[in-house]
Amino acid sequence: MKSHNLLLGLILILALALRLIGLGHIPAGFSPDEASQAYSAYSLLHTGRDEWGIAWPLASFKSFLDYKAPLQTYLMIPSIALFGLNEFAARLPSVIFGVLAIFAVYLLSKELFSKNTRLQKSTNNQEPITNHLALLAALFLALSPWHIQFSRTALEVNLTSFLFPLGLYFFLRGLKDHRQFILTSVLWGFSLYAYHSAKIFIPLFALSLLWLYRREIFAPSPSLRGGTPTWQSHSISIPIIAALLTFIVILSPLALDTFMGNSGKRGSDLLITNLSGETKKLLDQQGFYSPLAKINSKLPRLIHHPIFTFVSQFGENYLSYFSLPFWFTEGGREITYSVIPGRGLLLFWMMPLVLYGLFILFKKSRGEGYDARPLLLWLFLAALPAALTKEGYRPNRAGSFLVYWEMIAAFGFISLLEIKIKFQKTILVLFTSFALALTGFYLEDYFFNSSVTYPKSLSFGWRDTIHAVAQIQDNYGTVMVEKGTQSQAFVAFYLKTSPKDFQSSTVLWQKEIEKRQVTYLDQMEKYRLGKFSFETLNWPEDNDLNTLYVWQGSSLLPAERHTIYQVITPPGEIIMEVFDFKK
Repeated sequence: MKSHNLLLGLILILALALRLIGLGHIPAGFSPDEASQAYSAYSLLHTGRDEWGIAWPLASFKSFLDYKAPLQTYLMIPSIALFGLNEFAARLPSVIFGVLAIFAVYLLSKELFSKNTRLQKSTNNQEPITNHLALLAALFLALSPWHIQFSRTALEVNLTSFLFPLGLYFFLRGLKDHRQFILTSVLWGFSLYAYHSAKIFIPLFALSLLWLYRREIFAPSPSLRGGTPTWQSHSISIPIIAALLTFIVILSPLALDTFMGNSGKRGSDLLITNLSGETKKLLDQQGFYSPLAKINSKLPRLIHHPIFTFVSQFGENYLSYFSLPFWFTEGGREITYSVIPGRGLLLFWMMPLVLYGLFILFKKSRGEGYDARPLLLWLFLAALPAALTKEGYRPNRAGSFLVYWEMIAAFGFISLLEIKIKFQKTILVLFTSFALALTGFYLEDYFFNSSVTYPKSLSFGWRDTIHAVAQIQDNYGTVMVEKGTQSQAFVAFYLKTSPKDFQSSTVLWQKEIEKRQVTYLDQMEKYRLGKFSFETLNWPEDNDLNTLYVWQGSSLLPAERHTIYQVITPPGEIIMEVFDFKK
């Protein structure tokens, strides 16, 4: 047992090292979401209000008008109070919860397979194999590319990798001791404030579990009766009532804001049912020009009805999250969340372990003394929130899968070891060597090469650009920043703009927003934060000797400019520039 605890400790230390070393500058860039949430925390710390002047928001932060989940922002407050407003402080809570997630997965894996008589068998007086499975699941998650990457960025999705599995752990234990359901309510309740997709996934998963385990849940708790359950009399125990009330109390502010406020805005903007004007126009044209109109004028309209577009898009999106290339070879289609293009979200060597683990779970979902129903339910429900949004292959929207595949891989690995074949030890050594090599290649790519191979990811260059601007901004009346990537968040974050000054600016922004009904802040034609003006750069109309310009690649650079600072990627591409028209 001592050696087991030592191994777990070493895995947690390894996980901490992979998530903490170089946190302030790896990944090289800093996303606008990270900057915005960190500045909101900074504003709350100093004024008790966010940058929009809202006092201690409970359900969401207005941010760029996209209303972010609040838990990550609140967790940043003590970190920023200790270390100041910087990348390290913003990302530290994500690191902490990323490491805690590994321990949660260890506990959940032991609990899921603790009744497995086959896995409980031990040889030569050694500890049960199920303990090895839990250690492997923890190790696989510690080395998991997308968990490392999400743990090193201040993004909401990573919090669910701790809250959800630990909540499921206490739920499974609650089947034997109903008092532990209260902990599940707390953890899953806070998950709803951590990540938008959890608002769909958690309720569906919880309701499904209530149905699957209704006999165990609505019978007297064995621990309260001091005996083995007979399941002959069904009732709702006091702990279950307490758990339900706890969940309702935690949920209430979010529910009120979702239906009467703005928490649901982010989801509604991204839903596949929110068709763009171009898509609606295309559907109308397809119906109008369809040759089926010659048969019946209503037939094309029926076939090209938006409902069929929704169903088709949903199906395509849903299946995209079960794509082997997405998980193991190609990765996601976006680069703003520290995802390395051309690399899977999971290590390639995990693929056979995941596939075999799933095969065994489907084959014996309730065999050998273990109950795989929670895992199978998790598998089918996890993709639903992401599938309901526009576009597939989005790693940050597939966060409900975080930690899942690593547990399945550990189960598959242990199950494969039970197959007795010739040269088993040799194959195991070769596979382990192969896995270590691929893991090493990934770590080298992420920590040393990612800024070279894909430097534009995560809004690379803003830190140094704003630092260059800060040295000379007093020499100009205006600093004109090219719109895009929510530039105001970087300006406020890196210059540590006074929260009260920011709040004064948002009062003016709000008046413009109400006039134009924009979806995101940087869709406004022009807006200001102190001497910083955020707008589209036009030449020669915007040429002014008393203005400093920050260009970020959306327009052509004027030939007659005077370059002061440039952000140049390792391959030699200019992606940002600070200049003026003084000679």
